[in-house]
Amino acid sequence: MTSKHLNRTAIAIVTCALILSACGNSDTTNSTNSNNGASSNASESANSGASANNNDGASSETVDPAAKYDPPIEFTIVGESDPNLKFDSGQTYEKNGVYDMYEKDLGISIKNKWMVDSKQYPEKVKLSIASDDIPDLMKVTVDDLQQLVENDILADLTDVYEKYATDETKTFMTSDGGKQLDSAKFDGKLMAIPVTNSPYNDAQFLYVRKDWLQKLNLTEPKTMDDVLKISEAFTKQDPDGNGKEDTVGFVAQKEIYNPAYGFAGFFNGFHAYPGAWVKDASGKLAYGSIQPEMKTALKALQDLFKAGQLDKEFFTVDHMKANELVANGQAGMAYGPFWLTSWPMPSAVVKDNKVTADWEVYPIPSADDSPALNQVGLGVNAYYVVSKKSEHPEAAIKLLNRFIEVDSHPITPETKAYKFGSSDQELWKLNPIVVMSQDLNAKTGGLLSKAVEAKDPSSLDGNVSGTAYYNDAIKFLDGDTSLWSSWMNAKPHGSLEIMNQYLTASQFLTNAFTGAPTPAMVAKKSILDQKEQELFTKIVINQAPVDEFDKFVEEWKSLGGEEITTEVNDWSAKRGG
Repeated sequence: MTSKHLNRTAIAIVTCALILSACGNSDTTNSTNSNNGASSNASESANSGASANNNDGASSETVDPAAKYDPPIEFTIVGESDPNLKFDSGQTYEKNGVYDMYEKDLGISIKNKWMVDSKQYPEKVKLSIASDDIPDLMKVTVDDLQQLVENDILADLTDVYEKYATDETKTFMTSDGGKQLDSAKFDGKLMAIPVTNSPYNDAQFLYVRKDWLQKLNLTEPKTMDDVLKISEAFTKQDPDGNGKEDTVGFVAQKEIYNPAYGFAGFFNGFHAYPGAWVKDASGKLAYGSIQPEMKTALKALQDLFKAGQLDKEFFTVDHMKANELVANGQAGMAYGPFWLTSWPMPSAVVKDNKVTADWEVYPIPSADDSPALNQVGLGVNAYYVVSKKSEHPEAAIKLLNRFIEVDSHPITPETKAYKFGSSDQELWKLNPIVVMSQDLNAKTGGLLSKAVEAKDPSSLDGNVSGTAYYNDAIKFLDGDTSLWSSWMNAKPHGSLEIMNQYLTASQFLTNAFTGAPTPAMVAKKSILDQKEQELFTKIVINQAPVDEFDKFVEEWKSLGGEEITTEVNDWSAKRGG
């Protein structure tokens, strides 16, 4: 999925589904890429400016990254079939308009080595690795990448990336500060191309019934103390005015770490980072779930539950059941990402073409004078790798350049074939490399809200996503309530403006461990995670005392956590951490 050509709501829903399916995560991974790999046997043309050197794929001479191979080279890939993909008439996975464009523009003839259903893809990749029969380009998991590097199967892309990646590509691939690209490096060598996505889309926000705030004469939440006072008032002061004690402070569901209707933002407000690896005072990596800040946050949640400010059955319900509290006007606050207003909130807020409640979005408040940091993942769930046997590893960088060039600019009649074909289908899935912006929404947020407020989109010229959001917001103001989600993202003080504020103020904390699961993780992490979730939920619902947290910390260490910590720090040391 590319963030520039899909309907805003559809993007958010897809992003949400991905996060939920891997929660305790990608990000926010990635949608199905119908073609994920490749190989090549043709000779390099003089016009391409490169030699067919298998050691580095490039000569020391100056090269033109956009030069076309003449005659064309063959580059094989593998991929996942999509049963919902509709081709233009007469086209197939083997012969289609997207492949034709790469041959026309770059002289790269893309050939499918194999194509399987997405459910079969991971196993097929492993079989290809085991038989040392990988194509020139293939999408793999971080586990697969580790194995491929250890078995010396991959091409070192360091030199070809430096020589063939355009300035636009290099900027695009490092807009997160270089974390995602660095994750593909082993001993300083670039061994893969990360399937980039935005880690900042995981940012948490606090959603509050502003109409209830106004009715009860409450100030907007700036601190955690404000949040707790608002929660108490929403529970005890009859904000819906029906004379009944039928409201609670927070919408909540059974997965307390879940980004949507969970308490990820609440934990972060106490400087607690469950499930993440963070640097301790000594500079070593430590597991966030066992730090003292977690105990403080759990105690605060337990107090909310005991005071009736959480639904007494929240630990048994899923997102949609929790959403009924929103629909029934029985809860006044919720933590969630920017896409919460795309799913599941809209079905509860917009009814019969009317917005039935005035929800406002706020930055997550802190429990003290230090700003709350948003816990985010790396934003990468897969990597494109190039076979060491490939005669043209630089072709992968050329494909990357072209996709970024096309996807980063408004569609023209000449580039439409790369994405939609003649019948406006989602043919972008056929691109052999699909990467997504690392910071598009966060950067756009700095311009978008001002443009909407001024009703002047000129600052968004060339920003396809920002322009789409702007148009949706203006349509909402003109009465199209179906675009409430885009309005909540794009409006002044909306979620994207706040996301930009987070980015500008460096209020993100990235999980410091980005490697493949260590041996001890593989053997013991699932059991530790289960114990953690069970105990922490029991603490929140007052079925276990808060001091059980201390016992859990010692148990976690003895049951494998200490071993995992050692392995994580060994990994960090090898990475120069």
